[in-house]
Amino acid sequence: MDTETSTQPLIAGYDGVVCDLDGVVYRGADAVPGAPKALQDIVARGIRVVYATNNASRVPTEVATQIAGLGAPATASDVVSSAQAGAARLATDLPPGAAVLALGGEGVVEALRDAGLVPVAAARDHARSGPDEVAAVLQGFGKELRVRDFETAARLLSSGLPWVATNDDATLPLPWGQSPGNGAYIELLVAALGRRPDVVGKPHPPLYELALERLGTVAARTLAVGDRIGTDIVGAEATGLDSAWVLTGVDRPSDVVASESSPTYVIASLAELLRPYAAPVADVGGWRCGAARVALDGEDLVIERGSADPIEVVRAGLAALLTSRDEGASSAHLGRAAATLDGLLDDSPTSTR
Repeated sequence: MDTETSTQPLIAGYDGVVCDLDGVVYRGADAVPGAPKALQDIVARGIRVVYATNNASRVPTEVATQIAGLGAPATASDVVSSAQAGAARLATDLPPGAAVLALGGEGVVEALRDAGLVPVAAARDHARSGPDEVAAVLQGFGKELRVRDFETAARLLSSGLPWVATNDDATLPLPWGQSPGNGAYIELLVAALGRRPDVVGKPHPPLYELALERLGTVAARTLAVGDRIGTDIVGAEATGLDSAWVLTGVDRPSDVVASESSPTYVIASLAELLRPYAAPVADVGGWRCGAARVALDGEDLVIERGSADPIEVVRAGLAALLTSRDEGASSAHLGRAAATLDGLLDDSPTSTR
């Protein structure tokens, strides 16, 4: 949380942005308010943006079409998927033209082709013999996968073939709630095989490393933006990137406190990347940010808000809580105080949730 206050827009310190999608650019079919315009303005400053997604079932063209349809700048080359990261990982170890079992949707199939590998459908119940001998398995989410597809994968993997998984997200958000994600289907095979795959999606570094390669920037000059602490922010930290945690998604301040992560910046929306950043600074017995001052008293936050915006209170409050956490206080002990910040955001008339 230690940052320096600048009169320049926050984004001025970076050459590239690795931007998450769901909860940052859009929610379902709708744009997050102000996000497309903010991305337009960032690109207009000469800063390259790539969109990094753990969703391995969709092809980049489809994702870019959705983003552009909302008014944000995007082409297929601006989308970096976990399926692409998985295919790239396998392409470094396999000869060109090697056959790979594509245990997933069309995103997995296309990524393998683009990497110079030959995708083999599990439905063929492919035997490990002949000219199309399978050399590895790439597993990603696919709505059309069947029990027989997993049986085929288990048979092939039982011989020790390389096994790469696009991501290990346990759940997949849908309009009605949470559905099993790729991580849940990984566990089916883990139970049968007694081994785990090499995972390349967030929070693991390979997806971010591929995004850096696509951007042509160095880690020190690249900012990762996301709404999920456990994937976006942890992944950025693991790759050595600064991170901006945006509050337009699902996670709340209590999720930050319960984690072992500390985002570099806390922003209410993407538009704040284009403004000077008011950083929290230590004050006597507490922390202040802009017009807000927050101190931790046992399990309670003492907030002096004045004319402060909610985001200034959140930054100061998180600084107090994370400092206490890093000094050894348990997340359970800090939970009540963190819930105060959650409620402040959820009750705000400008809440983006």
